[in-house]
Amino acid sequence: MLLRIFFTVLILPTLKNGVFSKIINPQSQRCMDLIQEGGNIACQITGEGNYYDMSISNCWISCRNGSNRFLLPHLSCERILEPEYWATYQYMTHELPPFGFEDCDESQQRRLENWVEEWKMYKENAKKFFCNQKTS
Repeated sequence: MLLRIFFTVLILPTLKNGVFSKIINPQSQRCMDLIQEGGNIACQITGEGNYYDMSISNCWISCRNGSNRFLLPHLSCERILEPEYWATYQYMTHELPPFGFEDCDESQQRRLENWVEEWKMYKENAKKFFCNQKTS
């Protein structure tokens, strides 16, 4: 509650007067690149081509040549602010708060990096498994 009061009393007038400019996070492209990298690996493992698209509402990626869907890490598709702060944020910026992958703070980036590493591990495990199957 204190945060909301602080936000409304101190920050809102600054924004209304045009002193505050919206800051675009330069890391947001990094998160999108990680999503595409992990998506490419997931799609290739299943033989469905490469990453095609991302559904924000379902928080999954889809492949170019298939029907499998692969979930993105937790919080990737959630807004960075709780709903009770949306009205204030929207009043100041004229848009809803960004999704986690758009904001791409350090924790979100780390979460996506770990997700990509998991997919790399799955790919290596699949190679080992199928190579062993061939020799058996």
